[in-house]
Amino acid sequence: DDGVHTADRTPFHRFVKSLKVVNSGMLRHMTTGPASEFVEGFALELNQSGMQRMAARVFAALLVAPANGYTAKEIGDVLGVSAAAVSGATAYLTRMGLAVRRRVAGERVDRYNVLGTTWAEVMTAETRTITSLAALLEDGMTRVDAGSAAHERLAATHDFFTYMAVEMPKLVDRWHESRKP
Repeated sequence: DDGVHTADRTPFHRFVKSLKVVNSGMLRHMTTGPASEFVEGFALELNQSGMQRMAARVFAALLVAPANGYTAKEIGDVLGVSAAAVSGATAYLTRMGLAVRRRVAGERVDRYNVLGTTWAEVMTAETRTITSLAALLEDGMTRVDAGSAAHERLAATHDFFTYMAVEMPKLVDRWHESRKP
């Protein structure tokens, strides 16, 4: 036995170990072990719920990122993917409000991060969408025969969306209150 683990012999593992940032310890927690298992497991669940696969992986990696987040290059290094894959995923996540992009003074690259209130903010934005959909459903109900199956479906969906538009902000407010010391 030469003391080298079999995993250390794989090209990917040698590449990851060669990265200066990994050798410094900054990303070591992500390349193997519990953090990487969490990232892949959480990403799989998000993907099965409808989120794009790479966006789900990037989002999960950002959940366990250091306080200042990751650059696109660091995300690529963590996940073992190309800059192009990271670019598309970060664009999607920032557009959806699931991640933020910031530039730290003195740095020449953007950093991506997830805020602790991300889900509350997404739910608030969804409430606006639900309110718009409820208005469209109400209009739709005027365009079909009252008492028809279509009218019943539109009415039930309208009622649900109207209920959620009222209750979701209350729920988000209660969550914010529960986090106060």
